Amino acid sequence: MKSFSLFLFSLVRVAMLVILSGYFLQMTNGMADSRTIYIIIAIPLFIVSHFIQMAEVRGRTRILCSSIDFMVITGFGFLFSESGYLYLIFFGVLSTTVFLLYDNKKILVVFSGLFVAVWVFISLKVYVGTGFFSFSSNIVNVMFVIYGGFVGGLIRHSRNAKETVAIQYEQLNESHEALQAAHWQLREYAEQVEQLTVVRERNEIAREIHDTVGHKMTALVVQLQLAREMAERDAVKAKEVIAICEQLARDSLHELRVSVRTLKEDDRGISFHEVLQELLNEFSAMTQMETRLSMDGDSSAIPSSLQPTIKRVIQEGLTNAKKHGNAHTCLVEIHVGEEEIHLSIKDDGIGQKNILPNFGLINMKERVAEHRGSFVIESVEGEGFGIYIDFPFQQKETGVTG
Repeated sequence: MKSFSLFLFSLVRVAMLVILSGYFLQMTNGMADSRTIYIIIAIPLFIVSHFIQMAEVRGRTRILCSSIDFMVITGFGFLFSESGYLYLIFFGVLSTTVFLLYDNKKILVVFSGLFVAVWVFISLKVYVGTGFFSFSSNIVNVMFVIYGGFVGGLIRHSRNAKETVAIQYEQLNESHEALQAAHWQLREYAEQVEQLTVVRERNEIAREIHDTVGHKMTALVVQLQLAREMAERDAVKAKEVIAICEQLARDSLHELRVSVRTLKEDDRGISFHEVLQELLNEFSAMTQMETRLSMDGDSSAIPSSLQPTIKRVIQEGLTNAKKHGNAHTCLVEIHVGEEEIHLSIKDDGIGQKNILPNFGLINMKERVAEHRGSFVIESVEGEGFGIYIDFPFQQKETGVTG
């Protein structure tokens, strides 16, 4: 059996069927008549039918056994009219069994209808044979049958509820395990994406060092060779070349410092706002250009995968403001909204009427495009230069999946 309670019910049920059959056997006064033979056949039928119904069998087999019980009990009602309504105790036991074993409402309705028909027919037979009808006895015994069905239904609902809870608990455990596995996998993906982001950023910086610093160092070597040749022939021209070499060396040193700073791992536990502020302060100290940072919103909401790009874009913007715009002041503004991150870099430099994107601007635009951002530049001659960038906040969500 599935539980001790059902085992106990099974034991009590078969005992009641046998005991009741034995009680009816006493009414035969030991006479070997047809009623005695009926009881002797009924007892093993009850026992065999009971164990088949309590076992895990097909639905049709179980219904057949319940039908046999119903017919045997009906036979007791017809054969032992003098017992009154004692046969209804049998029906009480069967009612508990039927409402316990079957969920099908059609089966329960058919059983209830057949029981009412048998009860009415046997009651009429008793009344015709004895001329006596006890309304109170009928009601009491019928209520026992109804009570048996009610108890059987409650036991069935309780058992089904326990099985449902067990299944749901197992499903919950499986879901929890699957969720845990997905969580760990997501963490691994996030770590891999962070590592790939760092590698990609360093590759970009290496490429820029090669393209910018390498180009300037090559030009520096050429200019130094020219200065050596001009030193003896034209001292004034040689000084001009040396001045160009000095500027190339300064530019190369600045590019190296910017790249090295970007490569450094930020393990000091400071916020992104503080990182940017320190970047602007250092640039201002090196170039004597005034820099200001204005940040609106929660800087911690900016995805870690996007922070290196923002930092590098600001570095490029500051360099362009000083190098090409000859600006005295540069304002960096960042607004962290609910859907977008707005970044603007504005200076008070000389500006340009016709903008010809240089290597730095092209590189910035490519970086922004990698994060599905928009990149706009505006400039008015004599009124400075402005860079306006929008990053969609979906990057914070999609950053984990690459």
